[in-house]
Amino acid sequence: MPRTTVWLVSFLAVANAGATIHLTRNALANCQQACGQLSTFFGSAVHYPDSDDFTIWDAKQQEVHPSCRVEPSSASDVAKGGGHSRNAGDSNSIGGVTVDLDLLSDIEVLDNGNKARVGGGATSVRVYHALESRNLSFVGGRVGSVGMGGFTLGGGTSPFSNKYGWALDNVFEYEVVLANGTITTASETHNPDLYFALRGGGNNFAIVTAFTIRTFAQGPVFTGQTSYSANYTEQVLDKVYNLFTDTDLTSDLEMGYDLYYSYRSSSDDFNLMGTQRYGKAIQNPLVFREIDQIPTLSRTTTIGSMSSVSNGSIPMGTTRNLFATLTVSPSRSLLSRALQIFQQEVESIKSVPGLDTNLISYPIQRNAIAAMKNRGGNALGIDLERDEPLFIILISTAWSNANDDVAVNRMTANAVDRIALAADKLGVANRYMYINYASAEQASQVFSSYGEDNFQRLKDIQKVVDPRGIFTSKGLWKGFVKLL
Repeated sequence: MPRTTVWLVSFLAVANAGATIHLTRNALANCQQACGQLSTFFGSAVHYPDSDDFTIWDAKQQEVHPSCRVEPSSASDVAKGGGHSRNAGDSNSIGGVTVDLDLLSDIEVLDNGNKARVGGGATSVRVYHALESRNLSFVGGRVGSVGMGGFTLGGGTSPFSNKYGWALDNVFEYEVVLANGTITTASETHNPDLYFALRGGGNNFAIVTAFTIRTFAQGPVFTGQTSYSANYTEQVLDKVYNLFTDTDLTSDLEMGYDLYYSYRSSSDDFNLMGTQRYGKAIQNPLVFREIDQIPTLSRTTTIGSMSSVSNGSIPMGTTRNLFATLTVSPSRSLLSRALQIFQQEVESIKSVPGLDTNLISYPIQRNAIAAMKNRGGNALGIDLERDEPLFIILISTAWSNANDDVAVNRMTANAVDRIALAADKLGVANRYMYINYASAEQASQVFSSYGEDNFQRLKDIQKVVDPRGIFTSKGLWKGFVKLL
């Protein structure tokens, strides 16, 4: 089972902020000493690199090694002392102490099936599977190996978001361990400022050991996957734009659609593809009737549980991965331009071995935006009064060799910058940046994209709950996107 997001804390030592920084000899010695001290508490739950079978999704993170890895099994263990990110310091400490929450993965159904308490180390597929025995589900990830921690703290877009909103707006309570080792909870009525901050603020405030989440009745779902020849591209984009924006279609809250424009070096070809999603066990739902009239190169449909449709085979620790993102207001012409820009940029790196790159787009639906008002609101700063969706654009790339890192990063940055410029010229640029898709180069822009007021409020809250800056870029937990 792939691990959830792995949280980084370096006990009694300074952990590294990125692959290009190395621990000093003294810091490394301190980390090794900390590992020895942790062994007295955790015994066999402390693992060392020379005998550890720890596997992470991204090869860049797989290549770095902590002084040791600790697997706490309770919040009190965390107080004593599946990684799906893309940067070397995000889910695995470089020479420090990696705290792996994989054992904190219990799922308990509460309140007659309206809530569940989920361990902070659970993955989406674990939660789906546990709830399905009760004919329930939750706002979980499209990919089953994504962990609850990073997914939910950053936002959490889901096949169920058109109906229920994002994951962060479906959390009733967080159990957390603060930087000083205090175990507490945050909800709308208890520690409300921390509750607000955890709804979009990432890993800058506390270690979340459990989430109390909304659950709902749910049976099998429909998934359709299609691909199209190039001469139908504009027709497909017309229908996709309608699925994203037409209120007659988007008012069907069971519907979701993800657009893919992909290049794979194995076939040396660009492909336009779509994933249709529907929250009921209905073959060929009527909401997709118009796009289904366009001839396809291939089409597969399934009706199955979320645990099965989200649990595709993902290579662990073998491919290098990079995400980058932007958000725009609806524009049919920008969809065409984005695909053109993406293809032009990918052409320059087609010789990269193992190249598998995708431009992916789907909407933040009107209903999901409206749900962001719930329980005091979240930290994302998305305009809640808008009467239109937003489009997320994600460039996701996998490749094989470290010596191609620079080329892939350059292609990705160029593509995002050019699409952003095109959006600005069309008057559809939007400041919001989805933290879970942001590249390392974009990290400094994420929290400012939430708006000045929310950015300042998050910084004020962090100073209260973490006065020593343990979770800042200058503290002991340096991985992922930092507020300060």
